[in-house]
Amino acid sequence: MASGYLLSFAASLCFAGYVVVGKISQNDLEPITLVFYISFLAFFLGLPFALVNKSPLNGRVFKRELCNTGLWLHVICIFFAMWTLWQGVRFLNPATATMLGRTETLWTIFLACLIYKERFSSIYYLAFGLMLLGIMVMNGNPTDFFSMAFLSGGGAVYILLSSLFFAVAETSAKKASEGISPARFTIYRNGIITVIAGMTSLLLGQLQWLEPSQWLNVSIAALLGPGLARLLYLHALKRLELIKTTLICEVEPVLTALMSFLALREIPSFEEWTGGILMLAACLVLILNVYFVEQRKVNYSEGVG
Repeated sequence: MASGYLLSFAASLCFAGYVVVGKISQNDLEPITLVFYISFLAFFLGLPFALVNKSPLNGRVFKRELCNTGLWLHVICIFFAMWTLWQGVRFLNPATATMLGRTETLWTIFLACLIYKERFSSIYYLAFGLMLLGIMVMNGNPTDFFSMAFLSGGGAVYILLSSLFFAVAETSAKKASEGISPARFTIYRNGIITVIAGMTSLLLGQLQWLEPSQWLNVSIAALLGPGLARLLYLHALKRLELIKTTLICEVEPVLTALMSFLALREIPSFEEWTGGILMLAACLVLILNVYFVEQRKVNYSEGVG
């Protein structure tokens, strides 16, 4: 179990770097083009992990894995999550975008309770209220329930949509990954997204060749995000419950804020920090709730024993 916690933290660290480096890579690149190149490079960067994978692969296994409906639901949701993420990051500080993206936690927990029958607690309503308040405070006007949709050129809406897509994707990944090794699951996902993003960018007339200076940044983003972060997250899911894995990832905003300052010299505004703290407080409520529920289970089992 300890390795699951470590893998979850490592996935958060990689994802933080992914967002910051991706922000640097966005100059003169459309979001869908960035998605294409990141997935394309991540596919090839991930091949060595698949080659050293010990689980056998033959035609029958390949067909069975590729026909996994959970895999396809995960891939399609990740595609839209990445697209909307980079649409939002165009208008927002990476740290602010990551803080808004933590709404994924509530969606994931709700879906986990609904699909995997994990325990639902009424305290989640308090967490939802804190999340909503945090979003409104970020807008600078907590009393205006509608203008938050236009925060930073609509960037907030894109990030909120991205968090929903990521939540559905990770929920489906829990079930789909049970029959596929994390290395091959990652290869399948990046390969399919490359095809989808490439076709979409061609249809939109937005596909362009990268400048020499852009290749390094996009390669690093590909390695950190869909290459390592997702692979580490899938390994963590095999060792921890979905709720625990998601809650550990709440350190992402802190890591992203630090990296954003060091790499971009960008500091979130007072309103963004205040709203982000409220959202992180919502996550802390969830973490403490899970902790106390587990402690009660331990105490009960010891008392029965």
